Amino acid sequence: MIDYKYFTADDGEQIAYVVIGEGKPLLYFHGMGSTIESQMPLIEMLKDSFKVVMFDQRTFGKTETTKNVGIPQSARDGHALLEYLGIEKAVFLGYSMGACDMFSYLQQFGCEKMEKAIFTDMSPKLINEDDWKLGLYQGWYTRERYEEDLELMKTGNYKQFALLLAECLLFHENPENPRDFSGNEAEIRQRIQDRKPPYQLIADVLINGLVDITPDHMVSNQAYWETMAGRDYRDVFSKIEVPSMFVAARPGSGYAPATAEWMHEHTAGSVLKWIDNAGHMCGAENRPLWVSYIKEFGA
Repeated sequence: MIDYKYFTADDGEQIAYVVIGEGKPLLYFHGMGSTIESQMPLIEMLKDSFKVVMFDQRTFGKTETTKNVGIPQSARDGHALLEYLGIEKAVFLGYSMGACDMFSYLQQFGCEKMEKAIFTDMSPKLINEDDWKLGLYQGWYTRERYEEDLELMKTGNYKQFALLLAECLLFHENPENPRDFSGNEAEIRQRIQDRKPPYQLIADVLINGLVDITPDHMVSNQAYWETMAGRDYRDVFSKIEVPSMFVAARPGSGYAPATAEWMHEHTAGSVLKWIDNAGHMCGAENRPLWVSYIKEFGA
């Protein structure tokens, strides 16, 4: 049984969190569709090396829907949790949306309380436009597509958006392959089933956490998407003054290998590690390798 606790955030809301393990504090920002519960296999593998601190971001898991929702607020919640626990320094780990939380944290707080930073499979700018082609879907996510996704969510077609996102994240791709944004909810579900995801359990967990969710969660995910996909976080890398590591998938699915290479090149003294034969779900596809990177770098 998970020993959930709660703390009061800067706006008075109650946020669910756990502290599990012994050793150096590690603050983990989870991805979109994940929760403390879904990430317990990772926590169990880390708890012998770290005191893992993790919170359910607003609307996820045991944290209820609140008025203030989005990436900047999640970053503030992470900072507030460390303050509440009296932790002066921690290794920061962010996966997917969680890495974006860290980008926002750097914008708001710099490297305060950050001993080391580990970013896993994310881009600082998801929309591909002008001379930037290192965003979502390995360059195939345009501003027009972003606006269409917001319209889907606003008109009650959230599941169509989320299923397209799930499809594009699950299957290994390369930047030369265009993405298919056609189909209604039923057609996209069938297409995912027909394509046979390489890891069916991972696909089921992703769809359960991202697609088949409550109406309140769908509304909150629009706010997360706007503050993640709709913003440009490329300015943060000059603010990183602590040892940092980028972990990315090859060939990938959500992001191209060149995206991780760009972030590595723009972050002084950083380390770049690969999870091969994997897509955006690389942290689950090869969890032992991901954990080995975290333990080796975070020690």
